[in-house]
Amino acid sequence: MQNIGQVWREAKTQLEKADIKTASLDAKILTEFAFNFCGLDLALKEKEIPNTKQLEKLNQYISRRLSGEPIARIIGKKEFYSLNFTLNEATLVPRPESEILVDLTLKNLKDISSPKILELGVGSGCIIISILAHALKAKATGVDLSEKALLIAKKNATLNRVENRVEFIQGSWFEPIEEKFNIIISNPPYIKSSEIADLQKEVRLFDPSLALDGGNDGLEPYKEIAKTAKEYLFNDGLVIVEFGQGQEKSIKEIFIAQNFSFIGEYRDLAGIIRAIIVKK
Repeated sequence: MQNIGQVWREAKTQLEKADIKTASLDAKILTEFAFNFCGLDLALKEKEIPNTKQLEKLNQYISRRLSGEPIARIIGKKEFYSLNFTLNEATLVPRPESEILVDLTLKNLKDISSPKILELGVGSGCIIISILAHALKAKATGVDLSEKALLIAKKNATLNRVENRVEFIQGSWFEPIEEKFNIIISNPPYIKSSEIADLQKEVRLFDPSLALDGGNDGLEPYKEIAKTAKEYLFNDGLVIVEFGQGQEKSIKEIFIAQNFSFIGEYRDLAGIIRAIIVKK
């Protein structure tokens, strides 16, 4: 019978043959997850013989990865802004480019004594929770249409010890909101409906369509936000939104048409314009 070292190397070979670029790392993560290892366990226990249950788990995880399912979905968690977040089928996998929303919000909170933040479309809660974890005087409200997403967001708020400073509400955009905020943030769906079928299978097959589909032009959520946001902002309040590559001109025009003042556009670590800030 194969030992643990041989098993995980065989898993790596399977993933390599499927042309998965991160085969070595993926095999290591999935083996550790299947065997409930942490730290140096894999290196220290290579010579041990796995039991049948462990092997069955690993084989299931490798099969799921071969089908295109992302690692984060298989293990049910993902790191974002140096914090850990639980996921489910109703939430997107947190992406590094979305950290720009956290950076921009924190920068613009510095001169506000007791800031209030609203996030529209919270998903896993990774953005608003990361902000609260670093802005200890801030309070926030998060809205999402998905009850399943909100359950995970609440769990993640508790996991990251900010649950006393955030309220999660189910609803569509501003519909359940009755107060005003200093900053409104959102990373809404921004993919054109017609383009979803052409997305990578990791996204197309495993991300929730509700969090992807931005309508015929990919801009419908931004029109909704721009149309109503002023009613829910204090004077000089800001809106900070993330969007897809190449959408900055259209989104800027949407907000200017609603008499917002354009503050600036901002690039992610790959140099792509990924967010804008506008002011009431």
